[in-house]
Amino acid sequence: MQSELSDDAKLAAKRLRPLVVVVVTAKLVVSVLLLATVQYSPPASEIVALR
Repeated sequence: MQSELSDDAKLAAKRLRPLVVVVVTAKLVVSVLLLATVQYSPPASEIVALR
């Protein structure tokens, strides 16, 4: 019984590993895009002038 549970856990971990990689990669990409947006945003005077 114990070995059956550990086999199921290993199988589940193997199946979820690609999903975990995708989620972590997506979080990193979003973080980088947010940082790039903050760094390259125009000065406040330009934003006021556009309104």
